[in-house]
Amino acid sequence: MAAPFRFDRTWTFPVPPDALWAVLEQTDDYVSWWSWLREFDASGIEPGASAQCTIQAPLPYALRCRIDVDDVRPAELVQTTVSGDLRGPARLELAPADAGSTARLVWSLDLGNPVLARLARFGRPVMSWAHDVVVATGVEQFRRRALAPDTGGSATLAS
Repeated sequence: MAAPFRFDRTWTFPVPPDALWAVLEQTDDYVSWWSWLREFDASGIEPGASAQCTIQAPLPYALRCRIDVDDVRPAELVQTTVSGDLRGPARLELAPADAGSTARLVWSLDLGNPVLARLARFGRPVMSWAHDVVVATGVEQFRRRALAPDTGGSATLAS
């Protein structure tokens, strides 16, 4: 079995954690914020909730996953278990910062899709690149579409 894809990054957003959380809770809006997300059907962000999603990579494949919410501390933590084409634990940690808040996203995911797992044996660098593009694009689109006051975003930017 190939090594899991690990991810641990932190971003700063110009809103306090409560405002960031208020935007993140709007799961019905996720597809409009993130162009790589083809489908996102969620029952909310609370323990026991789940979401079905389809993520279109910048390569010729899509990932289909289920995300089960295991633990939630509003405006602080969401801990999940991912299954489907990707499998493993993932969590989002929010914290106050001088500039507003930080969001740390951490996961360690295996490929549950056997075809993609075989492709990863030789295509892992390209798959890692695609993953990084999806995440970087998603964060930038979140900043522009979900947090920007001039585009009808839900959060008010802190000065």
